[in-house]
Amino acid sequence: MAEEVRSLAIRAAEAAKNTAVLIDDTVKKIGDGSGLVNTTSDDFQAVAQSAVKVGELVAEISAASSEQSTGIDQITRAVSEMDKVVQQSAANAEETASASEEMNAQAEQVKHVAKVLLDVVGGGADDVGAPAFHETRRSAASATVGSTGMKGKIKGFTKKMSAAQMIPFHEGKGTSGKNEFQDF
Repeated sequence: MAEEVRSLAIRAAEAAKNTAVLIDDTVKKIGDGSGLVNTTSDDFQAVAQSAVKVGELVAEISAASSEQSTGIDQITRAVSEMDKVVQQSAANAEETASASEEMNAQAEQVKHVAKVLLDVVGGGADDVGAPAFHETRRSAASATVGSTGMKGKIKGFTKKMSAAQMIPFHEGKGTSGKNEFQDF
């Protein structure tokens, strides 16, 4: 029996030794597992912080996109306004050209009426703008209407009148280089 007790004691010691090794391995594995859990926790926190940064960046991108959209809308409105102004300018140019043509036609009519008046009063178209025009005006007062066959046809006129007497001109020349009408 002593041998059996000894044998049991040796086996119990070996089992205790194996148990101690197993406990040491388990403690080591638990320590390694705890380290992995801590590392994983740190990694998850880093991922969470990165996710927060990504969220902030996405919010900034969204705000920038909104600002760009507003800017594009403003540019679109400005281009539309510019288009309206260009169209209005084109319409104004057409109106100005039409008015210019009409004024030219009226100027031609006025020239024709002035020529007819000059012919009626006995002056010629050559009198207009002549250097001695104002001298002609003074000397023409002595001529009679009878020399043009108009005697008695224009009531109250007994003298030949020049165009300058009928239509007063400025003494100087205007911007066109021709004598200009005085204000009546």
